Amino acid sequence: MSASLQDAPALEIAGRFLQEAPVDLLAMASRLGLSVTMDAALGPGISGRIRRQDNSYHIEVNGAHSPNRRRFTLAHEIAHYLLHRDLIGDGIEDDALYRSPLGGQIESEANHLAAQMLMPGPLVRNLYRNGLRSLAALCGAFQVSEEAMRIRLKQLRLAP
Repeated sequence: MSASLQDAPALEIAGRFLQEAPVDLLAMASRLGLSVTMDAALGPGISGRIRRQDNSYHIEVNGAHSPNRRRFTLAHEIAHYLLHRDLIGDGIEDDALYRSPLGGQIESEANHLAAQMLMPGPLVRNLYRNGLRSLAALCGAFQVSEEAMRIRLKQLRLAP
């Protein structure tokens, strides 16, 4: 069962953090009861992972990666918590291409929600309509990569 069906309060909590850019992912994780560490020892092939420890969940993000990549990874792992909590068990580990052994559909869902959390549609549209149209400026406002912002602008039909 997906988190959207099993835990609407968690989605509501996450939604409260989508009101201003850049989205405060660490505060969101904390409010959701998730502990987060930046760990450079994860190795170059691991972007992040989420694990269940007793009755709590812990996210590790590769601290050696760029700040924008760490933000995407953290959003991706929070998305796994929100959408796939019942599948986490001993952990979901995502490699450098944001893929876990769980399969493409689950990873795609986590990536999609991560993009929505990092670049909430209403915020992107509002800034864009109020003149913030430079890719660099939008990336700076949301603290995301150019590639992520390009994809999001296309999804929101704000760019060709």
